[in-house]
Amino acid sequence: MSAIHTETLANGLKVAIERIPGMSTVSLCWLVPVGTAGDAPDSEGATTLLSELILRGAGTRDSRTWSDALDALGCERRTTANPFHTLLTATLMGNRLHDAFPLLADAILRPRLDPEHLEPVQKLALQALDGLADDPQHLVMLRLAQRFLPAPYNRTGYGTHQGLRGATMANLRSSWAARAVPTGSILVIAGAVEPSVAMDVVRRALEAWVGTTQEPAVVSAAIGGVDHLVQDSSQTHLAIALPAPVDADPDANALRLASMVLGGESSSRLFTEVREKRGLCYSVGASVSLGRDRGMLQVYAGSTPERAGQTLACIRGELERFGGGVTADEFDRARTGLKSRVVMQGESAAARASSVAGDLFRMGRARTLADMAAALDALTLDSVNAAIHRHWGRGWTDRMVLASIGPAPLQPSR
Repeated sequence: MSAIHTETLANGLKVAIERIPGMSTVSLCWLVPVGTAGDAPDSEGATTLLSELILRGAGTRDSRTWSDALDALGCERRTTANPFHTLLTATLMGNRLHDAFPLLADAILRPRLDPEHLEPVQKLALQALDGLADDPQHLVMLRLAQRFLPAPYNRTGYGTHQGLRGATMANLRSSWAARAVPTGSILVIAGAVEPSVAMDVVRRALEAWVGTTQEPAVVSAAIGGVDHLVQDSSQTHLAIALPAPVDADPDANALRLASMVLGGESSSRLFTEVREKRGLCYSVGASVSLGRDRGMLQVYAGSTPERAGQTLACIRGELERFGGGVTADEFDRARTGLKSRVVMQGESAAARASSVAGDLFRMGRARTLADMAAALDALTLDSVNAAIHRHWGRGWTDRMVLASIGPAPLQPSR
């Protein structure tokens, strides 16, 4: 695997390019500092609308002409939004990057934001917001994050009815112009690409792009505690959040491995103890999200109202027991699983572009697959258990945040 070429342009844009031998496709992941946390309090949903609107025409091309041009190049593209960024991702044949990149750059630098597209995009966003009630598993995780994270980084990303309906194209244009700037942006290109050639393409398209912006400040601490949404249903969905370190923490890899043992696979402790042995729920699992500023371990379980209380008590018992560490067999199995994921990531240009972009944002540096594999090889049973003891030992569950959806609320105490 080749080294990753990284460079910060004079305008502040961070660029990383990774050539992956043997690939014929190339993918890009472009993080622009237009995130849901930056929406004005009375305009929540502006970023949601903008992430869709920037794909509806750019530069001198209207929506149809712009889309046709990229389709003719075989370029698959999409946008998503998170609290920090709007992400533009694209995949195409490597020999088409030279032609496609200026079109994609237009979406960021020169989106048309034509007025006739606002109403249909608003309708789509409102449908997605209203549809959350029909997806309680997703909704309970959103409500969990609203309690665990500080404002405004605890927003769902779907916006509010007030913010979506009240949006105007003039305000959206102003918001994009103020926030879609090179400082704070990250562009990663991976796959069938020569770094020197790709850098020439990037410089030509983006050399005139200028501007700076400030990240949104935390305005209030996390709410914490317990949240329940009453829903007349034959199911109860419960979600737990507990603190975890950030991705730059030396214990990050150890705790990724630990979370696999806890609830990341079908042989995990939660799956085995809560579902297989006791039959308390039909679904249970855990995952860890190690961000740049704060980390979170999340646990989800879907049960019946009659068994939900027992499910919660059993999960909490496993969380408390987990402070004692993992076994040698659990360690070996989880490390093998994590290394397999690293290997499979190398088979996807899109996965590599996304991974490198995340590294640059969360840690300020890009890791090759060899770096990631070496870090996993360096882990030992003792180092993982020491990390568990430091971060997830005595008193850890006292900081638990609980969200649930179902007929009756749950009590977090055992």
